[in-house]
Amino acid sequence: MGKLVTIEGGEGAGKTTLIENLKKYFVENNIDFVATREPGGSKVCENIRNILKYSDEKISERAEILLFSASRAQLVDEFIKPKLAEGKIVVCDRFFDSTRVYQGFAGNFDDKEIMDITNFATNGLLPDITFYLDIDPVVAFKRKGGQDKGDRIEERDMSYHQKVRQGFLELVKREDRIVKLDATLSEEELLCLVVSKLKQEKIIE
Repeated sequence: MGKLVTIEGGEGAGKTTLIENLKKYFVENNIDFVATREPGGSKVCENIRNILKYSDEKISERAEILLFSASRAQLVDEFIKPKLAEGKIVVCDRFFDSTRVYQGFAGNFDDKEIMDITNFATNGLLPDITFYLDIDPVVAFKRKGGQDKGDRIEERDMSYHQKVRQGFLELVKREDRIVKLDATLSEEELLCLVVSKLKQEKIIE
């Protein structure tokens, strides 16, 4: 079996940059991998992503959780599990920890409720390791030039995004698989830390 590596963080934390640098490292070192994102990663999942991020219609909190979970179930069945079965490293931009934090902690849903739905959606699949990029949301939004208009989740108020950060920090305390990274470090420093940890955990050589 391959290994599932997930990258988490708030808006503007630098997930995309870290993933692109990690992909480049894998290519240069002949490491067999694939990359995907959540929500998204397949035609069905991308359609759900567009609803979640850009719909003009009001989406209830429960429906939002179920839409994220539906996308996740499709991605796991269609893409992640088959690639893991091929022995590949799967790098995923967000996974269920984002739902636990965005819709759970910041949305006031109980973590057990979220995880009951999640375990059904993923059939119990857990990441082998999760990297969380930690940064103050105020700093992150300044760094990315302000909140993105048109994205339902990113344009929520700053108190919501502060709750998201606190939720991630709470998960770091609970979950040994989650590695906290200082998102204000340079691209090179972050990549070095991630590669070092992946080698330490024997996910790569």
